[in-house]
Amino acid sequence: MSEETTPTPVILEQDLIYVISDLHLGDGTRSDVFSLGDSITKRDHMRSLIKEVKENDGHLLIVGDLLDLQQGWSIDRVVTANAILLRELSDLGADGRLTYIWSELDEDLSYYQELLNITVAQEVHIPAPENTAEIPNIWARAIQGHRLNPLIQSIEQNPTKLRTLHHLTERLLGTWMRYPLENFPTLENKVHFWCLHKIDWLSRDWKESTGWKRTLHDLVEQAYANQIGDASKVWSSLLHQIQETPENVPTVTLTGHSHVPGVVQIPDMDKTYVNTGSWTFNSHTVCKLQRQTGQVEMLDWASKEPITDEAYRHLMSDHPSERAIQQGTFKHWWAQNYLGWLQFQQPMPTSHLDIEPTTDNQTSAP
Repeated sequence: MSEETTPTPVILEQDLIYVISDLHLGDGTRSDVFSLGDSITKRDHMRSLIKEVKENDGHLLIVGDLLDLQQGWSIDRVVTANAILLRELSDLGADGRLTYIWSELDEDLSYYQELLNITVAQEVHIPAPENTAEIPNIWARAIQGHRLNPLIQSIEQNPTKLRTLHHLTERLLGTWMRYPLENFPTLENKVHFWCLHKIDWLSRDWKESTGWKRTLHDLVEQAYANQIGDASKVWSSLLHQIQETPENVPTVTLTGHSHVPGVVQIPDMDKTYVNTGSWTFNSHTVCKLQRQTGQVEMLDWASKEPITDEAYRHLMSDHPSERAIQQGTFKHWWAQNYLGWLQFQQPMPTSHLDIEPTTDNQTSAP
């Protein structure tokens, strides 16, 4: 996907904006993370959100990964499995109430522009309500989280091919191979972690190489970041940017991508980071932006329970044990948690994900 061909940024001046991300609508089969469990109820939740957007004269902003063509294999299969929901999203787009920020997995934007009538953006800016200048004073900025992840830029392989291979492996094995391990303690996932350890060994002395060793190291490092809940390095990269150049960062920054929802106040700064979470597995998180009042509210759409910074507190902690986890490596994690013969220490480092933790005898196949 060429970023030069995509209009950027799109300006949204609506007073009420609903922000979601990472639906990963697939083909409705057992490896489709949107359809896992009671997919009818989840689609009803999404349709109720669309209804509220219309009734409240709002705007729906989707921050990446709406369709999962790597899982569904073709647009026809995905549309067939989600015909009613996609038709309602298309109607919302035809009314000018729907904007989509494309992700690194979107290879063809015509699906969104022509099929769903969606305005497509590289990023979205939301001006401050009192702004009257020719160049608007930006209150909030929404961007797909992969653009803040330095690891994605350094990995040489095509991410869509890797994602397709991952989904195909899950289909063939009939199991989940995901992070964190304590939420998906299947035999196949334990073997996956064992293989990661061997890959980590192969990539030793990676600093002396810019080739395959560096690529393997980056893959393992990204796996470790996901395992401890560091949101694929997005949080670390964004925090560094805010601290280094706060004058260039709007009051609110929103991303998707990592499926770890939260509203985080940056310590000692008038800045807020919002991760919009996902609609995969048992998650259905929504962020509501009130532009006139500057209110930012994150909630679970099904229960209406508020979501704050619970999943990010350990990343802001100065406690030595938390700092050790953040600054550690996969090698350190392995030494602390692997007991031999594919057995792992319990409890392992936890992170906020979109399903409830399972046990070895309660794992479910996709």
